Amino acid sequence: MRKALLILALFSLFRLQVYSQTVYWTESFENNQGWTLDQNWSIEGGMLQFYWTPTISNFDLSAISPVIELDPNVQDLIVNQYLNVFGASNPSEVAEIRLITSSSEFLLWSHSLNSGSWGSASGTEVVFDISDFAGQSVQFKFRTFGPSTYQWNNWNVYSLEVTAIFQNDLAVSSIDGPNILSADITSVFSVSVSNPGSEPQADFTVSMFCYKTGNLIGTAEITEVVEPQQTATVEFEWTPSQVLNTAFYAEIEHEGDEFEGNNKSKSHFIRVKPENIFSVLVWDNDNGIATITCPDQGDVVRPTVVLTRALSKTGIDYQLVNALPNELNEYNIIFVSLGGYCLS
Repeated sequence: MRKALLILALFSLFRLQVYSQTVYWTESFENNQGWTLDQNWSIEGGMLQFYWTPTISNFDLSAISPVIELDPNVQDLIVNQYLNVFGASNPSEVAEIRLITSSSEFLLWSHSLNSGSWGSASGTEVVFDISDFAGQSVQFKFRTFGPSTYQWNNWNVYSLEVTAIFQNDLAVSSIDGPNILSADITSVFSVSVSNPGSEPQADFTVSMFCYKTGNLIGTAEITEVVEPQQTATVEFEWTPSQVLNTAFYAEIEHEGDEFEGNNKSKSHFIRVKPENIFSVLVWDNDNGIATITCPDQGDVVRPTVVLTRALSKTGIDYQLVNALPNELNEYNIIFVSLGGYCLS
């Protein structure tokens, strides 16, 4: 149950040459709480979107975030977005990203529609240095204006992140290990702990837990020094005694940590598979139209893709068909994916 190995490795992020940064605030658009949205702006499907219809002439429409308290060590605003442009009038329609303080607005970025689309459909990051606004209360404003919304297709904002540089900070980067296990067989899981701060760190505790039972899988006291921009990897062993679906998560305990929001990892799915085998059929009947935001990867895909990804991740074999077989008695489970019907 204890650690088996501690490995130190270089940990680099492209945004900084000297120190990496801590993401201490994130907007993933799970809801529109706190946002002020003008016409043609909406929040749904895990994104903020400006859409061209209904067509509005001589428009000036914005989406404004709730008030955000910037940390005294704030560094960057990172916007992951895609601008899909249909055309442009003369003068051209414009997209802007602005920062609002209690007294002023500051233009961070501007794009004219006559320059065409911007970024990739899955999202492209643009980074703004907002360190001059450290310690202030601000809002972020997404504004578009011009002769006609008809010249847009859409402006998709997938996420916002605000980063800071702390002196003393440790973060659980990931849990790596198998997703599919067998009862009574030992597996090894690696927990990666990064130091995004500016000072060396040591004397901290890493623990891994089971979500379903709440049981402690293992704990390790780390005394070795983790330098800035390095990672420490701690390995835990686990032998399941029963069939179950659950997830593991890891936590750090570190006295003096200046930001605890990254001290707990994302969950790592675990399936301890039964001995019996299921016969599963997936009928692809979604018309080939991407209508679902994948809860795991965040991309917009066809319903069939979400189903098959989930089955593959859980280690369940399946047969994928485009037409429903005449004989279905051989299958234990049948999944049918449905999609939108497009008249065009």
